[in-house]
Amino acid sequence: MEHLDSAPTSESSTPESNERLASIVDRCLESEAAYKLFDMLGAVSRLEMGDRMEYIELVKDSGLYTDEEINAIERLIVSGSAGYFKDVIDQVREEQVRREINELLV
Repeated sequence: MEHLDSAPTSESSTPESNERLASIVDRCLESEAAYKLFDMLGAVSRLEMGDRMEYIELVKDSGLYTDEEINAIERLIVSGSAGYFKDVIDQVREEQVRREINELLV
């Protein structure tokens, strides 16, 4: 888990930022739609910057999101944070699966 310490972020790790991350992870573990959203945003955030910006323009042009939602999506994609969140979500999910398997085997 050493790469978790190198998250792209503009703020230092605080209890508030950790709480927000935990909340995002919980939502994604509970909701398939939220998980799919972060899976997609994570993939986009790993593209070349020009491709990221092109995707953001498509989101803006779609008319499906409010300005606040567009700004949040843009920050997650441009900063690369969406990919980091997706990695954390996957790690937590893998740990949950391991625990459930161990409980079945015991």
